[in-house]
Amino acid sequence: SELFTVDSAAVTSVTIYPKGKGGEFLKLNKAGKTWEILSGKKRYPADSNAVQNILHALAHITPERVAGTDKASWKTYEITDSLGTRVVVEQGTEKSADFRVGKLSFSQDRSMQNYGGNRNMSVKSHIRVADDDRVYVVDGFLSMMFSDNPAQYRNRSLFRTDKSRLTKLTFTYPGDSSFTLNRNGSKWLVNNLPADSAGTEKYLNAIASVMGNEFAEDAAFPRFGYTLKIEGNNMSPVEVYGAIDQSLKKYYVKSTSNAAAVFGSSTPDLFNQVFPGMKKFKP
Repeated sequence: SELFTVDSAAVTSVTIYPKGKGGEFLKLNKAGKTWEILSGKKRYPADSNAVQNILHALAHITPERVAGTDKASWKTYEITDSLGTRVVVEQGTEKSADFRVGKLSFSQDRSMQNYGGNRNMSVKSHIRVADDDRVYVVDGFLSMMFSDNPAQYRNRSLFRTDKSRLTKLTFTYPGDSSFTLNRNGSKWLVNNLPADSAGTEKYLNAIASVMGNEFAEDAAFPRFGYTLKIEGNNMSPVEVYGAIDQSLKKYYVKSTSNAAAVFGSSTPDLFNQVFPGMKKFKP
């Protein structure tokens, strides 16, 4: 009824050995009150919410049934040493869990139906615990949760605040295209002239919580040509930097709010979201 016992509050590291990659691994390591990602020779701060989701899942893994009773079933359920992803959980010097995650299986749950008449999809994972030849079926997308891609566990936030705090935004662009957006009472001004209320409101909603999807290495960030300085009440000023690599046709964005992350993409969506032209705010 219980494969292993994990105390989510006591876990100090989760090490993931991806299938088919020899001795390579990714490690989520607790450093004081925060978590970090160790991948090869690189180290990144981890998103605490992503780590907490994993710890919660580990503490609630419960076997539903036995799918295979011996080694002959391992290949079928993709749970061999080469086909399965190995996960090792440590609490200080104690290893609290050591298991391999294998095949996902999907089925329609006949006991539940949506309003449209479609049955809900049930997703199960197959796992094998160290020193146990049996293969167990557990609930959920475990194989997708334990990835060797550092981006899955990193902080994707570029900037986040309560938009009601914002008082001044300074856009510094190449050439003579720079401008300032500042609040005067309940109104916003662009270069000291009344700004379009609908366009301004839409932009403030968009930057109140900005998330990036694609990470780039810091060394790849070219000399920045765009800066957005964000100021407000009861908050430290935040600067967001943008750059365009014309030769590679890539757009980069980073901020002082999440200094460890550089976002780079071949599409300008994030860049354009943060660095609009002044005409966006003109009536």
